[in-house]
Amino acid sequence: MMPWRRLRALRDSGEEGQTLVETAMAFPILLLVALALVQFALYYHAESVVTGAAQDGARVAAAEDSSLADGVAHTQALLRAGLGRSATGVTVQGVDGGDTVEIQAQGSLKLIIPWVGGGSLPLRARSVVS
Repeated sequence: MMPWRRLRALRDSGEEGQTLVETAMAFPILLLVALALVQFALYYHAESVVTGAAQDGARVAAAEDSSLADGVAHTQALLRAGLGRSATGVTVQGVDGGDTVEIQAQGSLKLIIPWVGGGSLPLRARSVVS
């Protein structure tokens, strides 16, 4: 059967709106999957920034000519540079244990999914340098 005859046969069989209905059913699912992928990428980036900032801050605090306050300030500066406005929800604490220096950062990342009000994902990092 020729391709144009198949199309005419489908059109005559009453299935002409099937594609529109299938698209209308699949689009919300595809949109949800796309939002979930973007949320995962944002979370992975934020977690990497928090981890890297805590590690670098602990390294700065453990240096011979630096103090614990320098390490905490460096960690906060890296968080602001890497997370922007999201960094305001991340708290940084430093502990000087004599031989070791510990920097802890924890906070949360708000969800981008619009119908989940007030939802967030936890961000945590801990780095110890001796």
